[in-house]
Amino acid sequence: MARKVINRRVRYEAEYAASKKDGHAFFPYAMFHDVVVNLMVVLIIVVMAVIWHATAGPINAAHPLGQNGWLGALYEDKANPAVAATEPRPEWYFLFLFELLRIFKQPWQLIFATIIIPTILMVLLIAWPFLDTGRDRRLSRRPAGVALGLATPAVLIALTIAGGAAPGAAGAALTGQPAFDKLPTAAVIQGAGCTSCHNFGGGGGNIGPYLGKGAVANGFNNDPAKIKAQITNGGNGMPPFGGKIPDSQIQDMTNFIVGLGTGQPPAK
Repeated sequence: MARKVINRRVRYEAEYAASKKDGHAFFPYAMFHDVVVNLMVVLIIVVMAVIWHATAGPINAAHPLGQNGWLGALYEDKANPAVAATEPRPEWYFLFLFELLRIFKQPWQLIFATIIIPTILMVLLIAWPFLDTGRDRRLSRRPAGVALGLATPAVLIALTIAGGAAPGAAGAALTGQPAFDKLPTAAVIQGAGCTSCHNFGGGGGNIGPYLGKGAVANGFNNDPAKIKAQITNGGNGMPPFGGKIPDSQIQDMTNFIVGLGTGQPPAK
C-alpha cells in the first residue's frame, strides 16, 4: 500500500514538473479566460434584467399590484399606509441562521445561533485540509473527511429548507392557539398587516377591535357576511382589501375569525 501511494506521488510530481515547464502561465492566459467568462455572466444577467423589465406589466387600475415578468415576480407593489408593522425575513442564503434563531429561543442562547455555531462550521471547513493530511485520495480511506464534508452542507441545506418553510416569529404566535396558528391563513393575516391594528390573541395592535374571540364588537356578532364585507370594503378607519388580495383569501380570513369566536379552527 505504501508503494502505491509513493508511485502516485512520483507520477504527480512528474506531471506537475512537465506542466510547469511546458504549460501556460496564470497571467495572462488563465486571467484572460476568467475575465471573458465573468463578462459573459454579467452580460447574461443584464439581458435577463432587460427581458424581465420589458415583459413586466405596469401598475394600473386593472392590475393594482402589477404583472409579473417572464423571468420573475414583480416587486413593485404599492406601499400600504395601513400596515405599520412588517414581518421581515432574510434572503435565502441566511435562512439557515433564521432557523437557528427559531431553535435557540432564549436570549442567552442567541449567541450560539448567531456566532458560535456558524463560526465553528466555518473554522472546521477552513482548517480541515490542515488537520487531515493523509495522502490517500480514495474516499473510502478518508471517512472522517468525507463525513465532515457531507455533514456540513447537509446541515446547512436542512436548516435552509426548514427556515424557508417556517412562519415568521409573529405569525407563529398569531393567536397563541396551535390549532389556529399552524393554518396557512395565519400567515396570510400576518402578511396582510392585520396585526398592526388588531390583536388576534397572541399579540398585535389595539387600534382596531380585539379579534381573539372573533369579531363580536360593534354589532358584528361574529357574522360571516358582515366580517367578509368589512374586510372587502373597509370602513371606520380600516382600508379595503378587496382587489388587493384574492377573494379566496378574504373568505379564508373570514372563516378564521369566525372560528376564533366558536373555538373551532377552519379547514384552512
